[in-house]
Amino acid sequence: MRVTSTQWRHAASERTADSKSKGQEGSGALHAETLEQSVLRSLDRYFADLDGARPHALHELVMQAVERPLLKFAVDRCAGNQSAAADLLGINRNTLRRKLVDYGLL
Repeated sequence: MRVTSTQWRHAASERTADSKSKGQEGSGALHAETLEQSVLRSLDRYFADLDGARPHALHELVMQAVERPLLKFAVDRCAGNQSAAADLLGINRNTLRRKLVDYGLL
């Protein structure tokens, strides 16, 4: 079964709402965080660490920071099967292979 990005976001927001309804937020409790929230929090930290300096090539920096571990996760999750990993990611197998080579994962 294929899960669309909309379904993924909906499931993530349901998990967050479920955690809140069970009182799992607040002091020391596990808090479900969406991927988008995690990225935004990381970007806030990144800009705070810049201490006023201007970032350079922010899009490339974020894409490399996210894409490499995502590709590695997908290939590992699919036990090295590139076709299955490409399907999981929703990209062509040749595109996956090129990206794996580009990131030194092959």
